[in-house]
Amino acid sequence: MNTIKTIVALQDQFFKYGEGLRPMILKDVAERIGLDISTISRVVNGKYVQTHFGVFELKYFFSEGIKTQDGEEVSSREVKNTLKEIVDNENKKKPLSDQSLADELNERGFKVARRTVSKYREQLNIPVARLRKQVG
Repeated sequence: MNTIKTIVALQDQFFKYGEGLRPMILKDVAERIGLDISTISRVVNGKYVQTHFGVFELKYFFSEGIKTQDGEEVSSREVKNTLKEIVDNENKKKPLSDQSLADELNERGFKVARRTVSKYREQLNIPVARLRKQVG
């Protein structure tokens, strides 16, 4: 119970509005409730929470952070969601290169390098631009 209460407290924006996931690592929760990181890992493994926005595995709430241009930290998952949205809405006849995707993310306030975009694109199983190109 202490673990889920702490996760909810740290991710309050997500539990209220369904967005705004903050960076959070196991250590953040462990320090707050005085348990070891490995204990928190075991506690969240295979456990789910039902919210107004769906059912999520507790592991979902843990992710590294990226700083935005105004210095705020956002979850890498938030950046990946934005990346996926950009690719979904791109011109399929002229798909964006990783550098163009990085530029677009930077315009939206996420400070990410081209190689980070490449890594996230691969994690999302999005092919490179030349393989996304549709002729027609």
